[in-house]
Amino acid sequence: MNIKFAYLLLLIPVFGGCKQHFETEKHYKGYDNVINVHDRLQPIEIKEVFFSDFANLYLMDKYLIISDYHSPDRHIHLFDKNSFKYICSTGNKGNGPGEITNLGDIATDESHGKFYVSDHGKLKIFSYDLDSLLADPLYLPSIKVCMDNSLFPSEYEYINDTLCFGRMIKPIGNNDFNPFVGKWNMLTNEFELMKYEHPDVKKKRFQFAVSTEEGIYVECYSRYDLMIICNLDGTLKCNVYGPKWSKEITNICHYNMEVHICKDKIFALYSGADHRSEDYYPSKIHIFDTAGNYIKTLETGYHILSFQYDKEKHRIILCTNGEMQFGYLDLEGII
Repeated sequence: MNIKFAYLLLLIPVFGGCKQHFETEKHYKGYDNVINVHDRLQPIEIKEVFFSDFANLYLMDKYLIISDYHSPDRHIHLFDKNSFKYICSTGNKGNGPGEITNLGDIATDESHGKFYVSDHGKLKIFSYDLDSLLADPLYLPSIKVCMDNSLFPSEYEYINDTLCFGRMIKPIGNNDFNPFVGKWNMLTNEFELMKYEHPDVKKKRFQFAVSTEEGIYVECYSRYDLMIICNLDGTLKCNVYGPKWSKEITNICHYNMEVHICKDKIFALYSGADHRSEDYYPSKIHIFDTAGNYIKTLETGYHILSFQYDKEKHRIILCTNGEMQFGYLDLEGII
């Protein structure tokens, strides 16, 4: 055999391995493609309900659902997604039947016209039938699931009764926990935890998003400048390291916050600021493709508390702690 040819054959797996490494490990020195969209944000005026800084947004069919952990009487409020007209409120605060003691996440089941509300005080998930609620403001939900306090979902995406993807919480010791991404069967209450864990992360604290259409889930870490993209079988697709990445954990600076997969793009709120300052709440949204390639940053000029992607209108609806509490941004021509 030709010696040069044999030498090249030996090099092929080496170069192939390097190529694979670079595809799954992406380091960014900065996110410098910044577009200021402050003047493009359109305010949403809501007069019927007062919301605190703990409001969260959800979309279901033609409805916008806003929950508020600090509501004095009812936690959940429905609006028309297009006109933003107030429709009704539910989720009574209290210890009685169908009432909520410690509001958690909301998951939507559009195919059956239902949404599910977690109560971490009662360790129950309530099922709300949308048609029944709209017909009767005094409607009380039924119990969908009784949660186990040894392992339970904090946020999840409902696919069907036997398959949900979510962030699972496993309490450890006093006032501590370990979070995992996993699959959850509502009927049997069985979990399958994803196996991939970043080797340099000492304490996991992350926000989560999943897309069955794109076949991925995303973990955005708050104490590390790190985003992880995995396939739905739990295998690593890409580690994305931001400019402040370090193996040392921070208890002061918060980096990534809420994240959503918007069609074939990842929208991730980014802070990178001291949690003791007002800048703890992020005003920037970093946009990546599903392979972890950075595309651009949207600078809103508002401190964002929560946001959702409206795929029908190709826009994001957001909640801020500024003078514009609710608003939306049309993404046409932006991304």
